Amino acid sequence: MPSLFKKRKYTTFFFFLIMAFFVSLMKTDALTGIINGESVNFRSGAGVNYSSIGKLNRGTSVTVKNAYAVNGSGCNSGWISISYNNKVGYVCRNYIDIQGMESFGRPWTSPKKAIVGGAEFVASKYIAAGQYNGYLKKFNVNPNSNSGVFENQYMANLAAPMNEAKTTYNSYKQNGLLSLPLEFSIPIFENMPLYTTHPVTGKEVGGTSIVTDQEFEKKLDQEGFDETYKIWLRDLHKTYPNWIFKSLKTGLDFNQAVEREKWISSINGIGCPKCIDASNVNTEGSWYIASTETTAYFLDPRNGLMVDSVLMFENLAYSENYKENVVQSVLNGTFMSNKDSIDHLSYANIFVEAGKTFNVNPVYLAALSRQEVGANGSISTSGERVEYKGNIYQGFYNFFNIGAYSSEESPVRAGIVYASAGASKNDQGVFVGNINSNNDGTQNNNDNNSTTKPVVTPLSTHLSNMKLNQKGNYVTNISVGTTVGSLKSRTKGSELVFRNASGNMLGDSEKISTGSKITFPTGETLIVVLYGDLTGDGNINSADLLRMRQALLGQIKLEGAFLESGRLINTSGNLNSADLLRLRQYLLGQKNISQV
Repeated sequence: MPSLFKKRKYTTFFFFLIMAFFVSLMKTDALTGIINGESVNFRSGAGVNYSSIGKLNRGTSVTVKNAYAVNGSGCNSGWISISYNNKVGYVCRNYIDIQGMESFGRPWTSPKKAIVGGAEFVASKYIAAGQYNGYLKKFNVNPNSNSGVFENQYMANLAAPMNEAKTTYNSYKQNGLLSLPLEFSIPIFENMPLYTTHPVTGKEVGGTSIVTDQEFEKKLDQEGFDETYKIWLRDLHKTYPNWIFKSLKTGLDFNQAVEREKWISSINGIGCPKCIDASNVNTEGSWYIASTETTAYFLDPRNGLMVDSVLMFENLAYSENYKENVVQSVLNGTFMSNKDSIDHLSYANIFVEAGKTFNVNPVYLAALSRQEVGANGSISTSGERVEYKGNIYQGFYNFFNIGAYSSEESPVRAGIVYASAGASKNDQGVFVGNINSNNDGTQNNNDNNSTTKPVVTPLSTHLSNMKLNQKGNYVTNISVGTTVGSLKSRTKGSELVFRNASGNMLGDSEKISTGSKITFPTGETLIVVLYGDLTGDGNINSADLLRMRQALLGQIKLEGAFLESGRLINTSGNLNSADLLRLRQYLLGQKNISQV
């Protein structure tokens, strides 16, 4: 039996060769990590419940004991084991760059770098790791993903997967792509209710119980879809017979999943006040922990099995079908509809290149970016000067708001800090990207080598030009019906960024209302107070009178700009009957309301 002996001999040889390889790996020098945030907690264990050993500042070099993050509370991306000054502990993965590993091309000093680097991040951190569709990126319920279930979730917004899917659907429809053999992976939970309802719109009505394609029914049965799924899938199959539906059996109890997701998700309180949990926990801005009913509705995959939302379950691998003209249809009507100002490439071309490079559907990338930064862009897409936690950043871009964690004081600014990783300060102490400071104090634009004096108009000058008054964090003296465009016309409009109370960009034709936010070139943001507009719709009418009555009766609680908007007579404290009387007199045409 000589051949058998020879085979065993070589098997033993290769075994020792492999073992030698792993031993050599263990002998390699430890990796070095660089802290990329300010005052980062160095903790004794993997989680915020562990004590802090100390604070590590940006640029601090540490030794990485284990480059693979472990799960722990307070950091969705996991915790990295490090040593510093002979002490061993953990830091949140968000705040450390491991040299030789996943820099994603940072610093992102142009739109192209941000889009390409962001695509690499999404592809490696989520899609390749088992969160391979829009739903799973929000609700990580795949038991086979690299992260634990409910961990490493990309976004807090419960409605984001549906919103992104609708944007993608419109593009597919416009470009005739809905007839392609698209493949969907749809989660199934244990102990699911017959249906779930939205607190405002109620139960989805539709679907069909009529079986017309026996072969399709067999496939659904093989995948484990019950009748509550089938009624919707039959409708989709009737219109798009090429579509392929696969199940993802999560093995998770639905009610337990709802409770887990409830405390790591948010809903827009302005857009849906009935969706907020009774605990009234504010996560940021106008976003709150959602109610159990709301969380269950958005987590329930069956509510996404409509033709304009089912694309949240589409597998997001790259396909040659998604050409530049298809991506362009997603970007039309947005600030990304033409070329970027630095690389002078069409945004559609950049998204296609990024998708092809990292095996991600570029239509999805474009829809994701549009969802994150809005149709008119934000400070994360302008490269403008931004201050955050004592540091100033200029010339950085983040088209997917990566690193914009909801736990931050300003998530968008935290995303800009993430984009700046690897950059250094200039002589003026500013972290600079595509604009570099010269020794004489002028600024040099890397594109054309032109020099211009750095001029930053003070906030007070902007307010004076716009005839606005500042009251702490609020801005007043805006008339009812004033539009964004009319305010821009009073000063350099291109330097101002307008958002509604939810953080979405406002177009020139849209009205300013209570809760609207104006970000000035100085990086400062003021919140609009339109006195009498307690509902935040830009009007003063009977709805505002009702809201004030409810506040006086203790039925609702007004806070922030909305409380200030009701102070028509009483300038501090709670509202009173005098404020109610003045609002009633205004509606009767008897008295005016001062906006000063």
